[in-house]
Amino acid sequence: MELTISNQGGGVQRDYRRGNWSLEETMILIEAKRMDDERRMKRLGDAAKPAELRWKWVEDYCWRRGCFRSQNQCNDKWDNLMRDFKKIREFERREERNSYWKMERSERKDSNLPSNMLLQIYEALVAAVERKGQPTGVEKSTGQFLHSTVHPMLRSPMIPQSPAAQPLPTLDSGSQSKRRRLGGGEGEGGEGTSGTTATTLQEVGYEISRSASIIAEAIQSCENREDERHKEMASLYKRRLQIEESKAEINRRGINGLIDAINKLANSMLALAANTTQPSSK
Repeated sequence: MELTISNQGGGVQRDYRRGNWSLEETMILIEAKRMDDERRMKRLGDAAKPAELRWKWVEDYCWRRGCFRSQNQCNDKWDNLMRDFKKIREFERREERNSYWKMERSERKDSNLPSNMLLQIYEALVAAVERKGQPTGVEKSTGQFLHSTVHPMLRSPMIPQSPAAQPLPTLDSGSQSKRRRLGGGEGEGGEGTSGTTATTLQEVGYEISRSASIIAEAIQSCENREDERHKEMASLYKRRLQIEESKAEINRRGINGLIDAINKLANSMLALAANTTQPSSK
């Protein structure tokens, strides 16, 4: 549907987008709701305003960022998000062995859970709920699974989750570094994106350095094997030349011996012929 803004009677008439929400629109809505909660916490007078006015502020915020939805659409979408979020959160609290993020879509439906919740949206909701002061109750094991099984591009949500970043772990800290990277802390629902990004960059640098060292060792080993093969080929070529020279010497001696034998035979035949032609004495 085309989106247009027209002036009618000096006012602004908005044509809202309809249909399914995209991931980008959903993230903008979560950010708008989080900003509205923070705004109302700082300004106590806003808490007494009707909900319609608050959702009008959310609509304006979304509109400025390219999410062309009405306040009613934003309200309905937020209610659906929170309903699905609470179901998943409660399921993660109850289940110790199974996790929502390990389940197939059919298994989620059988468990009466949302079938298509994205990790990126869930983490953004966790951050929004935490900033509002509501505990999420996300278990440590669930947080570890979320960060260890999902692609790295999904581990950093579009919205910052915590105002304070944890100190960067050193490369030799072992399991402590892994826990900070996977779970974002012991029992906490989120982690600052700056700490996660810095840790990731540090680990990427270490992996690049280690890979370069492995490649250099492989190249050096390959060159050493090439030198050994070259020496072996040179040795084989030298032995082949020696064998060829030995065969040539044997052939030469054989030919010389054959020539000597032929000469001796010829001399004997000449002597025999000479004795045969001489007249006998009386």
